[in-house]
Amino acid sequence: MLACGTTEANTFVLSAETRMILEDFMTEVTFKKDSIVCWEGELNDKLFYVKQGGVKLSKLTKKGSPLMMFLYFKGDLFGEFDVGEAFPSSYSIETMEDSILGVISKSKLEELMKQDGVFALEIMRWQALMRKQSETKLRDLLLFGKQGALASTLLRLIAMHGKQVGEDYVISKRPSDSELGQLIGAPRETVNRMFSQWKKDKVISSTTTKIIVHDANYLRDLCHCEGCPVGVCRI
Repeated sequence: MLACGTTEANTFVLSAETRMILEDFMTEVTFKKDSIVCWEGELNDKLFYVKQGGVKLSKLTKKGSPLMMFLYFKGDLFGEFDVGEAFPSSYSIETMEDSILGVISKSKLEELMKQDGVFALEIMRWQALMRKQSETKLRDLLLFGKQGALASTLLRLIAMHGKQVGEDYVISKRPSDSELGQLIGAPRETVNRMFSQWKKDKVISSTTTKIIVHDANYLRDLCHCEGCPVGVCRI
């Protein structure tokens, strides 16, 4: 398995005591699949914790198509901890399946941080992890073209869901070409063309349910992989 990446929730940087404190002050809210939790541009003074299910954070491009920025699953904490109590959300938040989210206000979080230095330090550590995830996502989208962005996305999928079989890596949770396009800001046809070329070059092969990566180093070279720290190499 590639050294970078983890299947752990992003709260792995928090102690059991800190996670317990957070959960004690959360309000539990249930959402149906495809529910909008928050719209991009809407004032938001909350952080969210996935107790069950999964959500996607996306932005609309100038053409009106969604750019999927982050996916969060059970055990993940997410949200923008801004300088103000309420700040326009940078993303739309939508559930991918029936989900239960824990909701905590930023004002309550700040109050807890003032009262407990260890708690505050761990929240800052979580913030640093989230910032690093954002930085690497922007690097993927801006610096190395669509091929680099797609290569990095496949490496992230390997880190999260891949299994090594001999010298190959098998991604059993295969996103559709449209979903991959949303992750890199490209139409489905562009993803299809890149996949076709990589199949000819024997970099990958695929079925309706799997992607098999035969040459991970080729993908690493395309996206100038930096060997992200644990917890950063994820979708």
